[in-house]
Amino acid sequence: MFEMMTGMINNIFFIIFPIILYQMFAATGKRNFFVSHRVMLTILFSISIILCMIFPYQFMTDDYIFDLRQVPMIVGALYGGPLVSAVLFLVSAIGRVFIGGDGMYIAILNQLLIAVGVPLLRPQYLRMKQLSKTLLVFGITIVSLLFNLVAGYVFFGDPIHDLIGIWLILMLNHGTIIVLTALLIEHIQRQEYLLNSLVKHEKIETVSHFAASVAHELRNPMQSIKGFVQLLQSHEYNRDKQVEFHDIILKELNDAESLIDDYLVFAKPTYGQLESVMVDEEISQVIKVTKPYASWQNVELQLLHTCEKCRVVADRQKFHQALVNIIRNGIEAMTTGGTLSIGVSNMQSSILIEIKDEGLGMTKEQVQRLGEPYFSTKTKGTGLGMMVVYSIIHQMNGTIEVDSEKGKGTIFKLYLPAADSLEEG
Repeated sequence: MFEMMTGMINNIFFIIFPIILYQMFAATGKRNFFVSHRVMLTILFSISIILCMIFPYQFMTDDYIFDLRQVPMIVGALYGGPLVSAVLFLVSAIGRVFIGGDGMYIAILNQLLIAVGVPLLRPQYLRMKQLSKTLLVFGITIVSLLFNLVAGYVFFGDPIHDLIGIWLILMLNHGTIIVLTALLIEHIQRQEYLLNSLVKHEKIETVSHFAASVAHELRNPMQSIKGFVQLLQSHEYNRDKQVEFHDIILKELNDAESLIDDYLVFAKPTYGQLESVMVDEEISQVIKVTKPYASWQNVELQLLHTCEKCRVVADRQKFHQALVNIIRNGIEAMTTGGTLSIGVSNMQSSILIEIKDEGLGMTKEQVQRLGEPYFSTKTKGTGLGMMVVYSIIHQMNGTIEVDSEKGKGTIFKLYLPAADSLEEG
């Protein structure tokens, strides 16, 4: 009895293991049992059949050797279709021939009937509800074992009434195991369906948010342009006034164009000419650009430490854009003024750029959400600037770390691959 239980547990493991292995390593969100990765699952189920036959759990006589090879055969036929069923039959039949014995012919005939008949039930099976599926697989297993019982009586004259008790136990064991296997597969498929639905919903929601955000952001400059054009059409203004209106219209158009460019950088980052740039020189240029805005906000920009030979590979314009966005956010976070410091360090295979402000700071929850679409710590912000920053840095194969504490400021740490290490690689 103990040996039978041990053999049964081993057989169950041989059946469940490929399913769990598939669940662990198949591409998440792209799985559909025995449709995706059909070859891999066929191989795994073939291995299950072979192992079940090598380590059977019951020898009633030399003619009757019991194992759970029928479980992967039936499951493979129902979920994989005729081709998978044919391959599994060949594996099972060849294995049974090697084992030998008079019961070999009954076993191979039984397996042939499963391989031919069960795939015919596949279209109806896939449309059934879970309860109906479990009843069907249980019924197929019972019919298969009954065939063995009757065939043994016909070919070998085995007395059915002496063996019926043992056969009932075997039917119950086989039926229970295949039902549990089918339920496990159905659970995996249900989880994949929910995951795919969630991914699709998130994509649709993201597109919806993008559309709403673009419409909202572009509406303001468009309305201004429309208003000034209507004024120019309905009234006669002197030349100076017309020039003033034209300047405002051009400014609004430039703002709209800049907004569209930012969205394109986030939605589909593209790079122009990649080149090896000196980090110190680029930061000096960025400081010159942002210094007037910082002075207006009563913020002092300081370059604390530099690295003369530090170089990174980047699109110069996009690199500038990422640095400018971080520095501007830091300046705007210091509502009462302060000092924004910038430092560059050589970390051997990477370059570290630290940008530290003395602003309002952020909570841990806010830091975790940085770079998410439409999240901003500013009242009128859209979060677009930080989305662009994260997109550009990731395209440079870099990473961003943010240390912040409410009321004590924020430190942005940009780790970028050093150009020297890329050239060596």
